[in-house]
Amino acid sequence: MTSSTKKMSIIDKLDEQQKERLLTEINNLKDIVNDIQDNCPLDYHKVINLGGFEYFIADIFDLELPKHNDCHHNNRWRNYKIKN
Repeated sequence: MTSSTKKMSIIDKLDEQQKERLLTEINNLKDIVNDIQDNCPLDYHKVINLGGFEYFIADIFDLELPKHNDCHHNNRWRNYKIKN
């Protein structure tokens, strides 16, 4: 399976709502990168929406944040890992 085929198989598994959200969020990320390259006039709404993109990507690729050692809450200061 080629890299291109793998990428398409991931996209093919998304429903229409997920595809639309993926495009919306990736375009938001592109706009932020462009804003930063153009002397950093960041838009609050573009930046705040990145949180939603994080959860969307984590859901699609079945990723999770490790839990704190002393409780059941996610530790937002650690890196995502692939769910077991």
